[in-house]
Amino acid sequence: MDTVDEVMRKLEETELEKLKMSMVKTLLNKKVFHKYRFLKKWFLVAVDGSGMVSYSKRHCDNCLTKTSSKGKITYSHHVLEAKLICASGFSISLATEWVENAEKEFEKQDCEQKAFKRLAKKLKKMYPRLPICITADGLYPTITFFDICKDNQWNFIVTFQDGNLPSVWKQINSNRDTVKKRKCSNSNQKADTVVSRNYKWLNQLDYHGHKLGWIECCETVTDNKGSQKSTGSFVHITNFKISDSDVARISEAGRLRWKIENEGFNTQKNLGYKLKHK
Repeated sequence: MDTVDEVMRKLEETELEKLKMSMVKTLLNKKVFHKYRFLKKWFLVAVDGSGMVSYSKRHCDNCLTKTSSKGKITYSHHVLEAKLICASGFSISLATEWVENAEKEFEKQDCEQKAFKRLAKKLKKMYPRLPICITADGLYPTITFFDICKDNQWNFIVTFQDGNLPSVWKQINSNRDTVKKRKCSNSNQKADTVVSRNYKWLNQLDYHGHKLGWIECCETVTDNKGSQKSTGSFVHITNFKISDSDVARISEAGRLRWKIENEGFNTQKNLGYKLKHK
């Protein structure tokens, strides 16, 4: 392993990215993932950041810094990942971008949103013709994100929180009568539980020229005796046009974002690959 360590220290990370891209393209060319495509066309790509290492002393000039309320400074390195995800559990890295301060002197630290601009360029260059649907958390509903997706001809389904895009929430709240008319529900039994989902949605919400769709899924889990075990609400914003026939599939695709956490980062950090804080 000393030899491996020596080689890895000398090897440019771009060479590893090329190797990764070559392997993924082989799988794509062999249509390994085609049966997992969303709406028989789109490959779901989850984007999320994760902490890699943290230190009590400065590790290098590129460290991100965070100061606690007691004045203690923590130095850290984070990474932003784009992973191809599938309902079966696959979560495979497509592209990686460091979240780091490029120079000692800067007005604002690097962040996930800035890193996404760089990651998007890399992703488009590596997979220029791949039909991509981005799924991400509540950090991403921004005009910059929407513009990048439009320019790259990507679709998206992202988590939509109460504090996101107040003007869009205003349109949703002013159309509550329409929402009441647009409802869909389904239920299915899993082992000894019954999962019921009720969907509400709106189309043609305008945000600086972008036409957005909004979905709310209210989920209730009961046991076979009818006793309620849990409830949850999942809200997403998308550039897909929503209809009765696909509202459930769009909502479920948005929730698959968790694959990057569970089958992705969790597997890398806790199941033998040692991707975790030092």
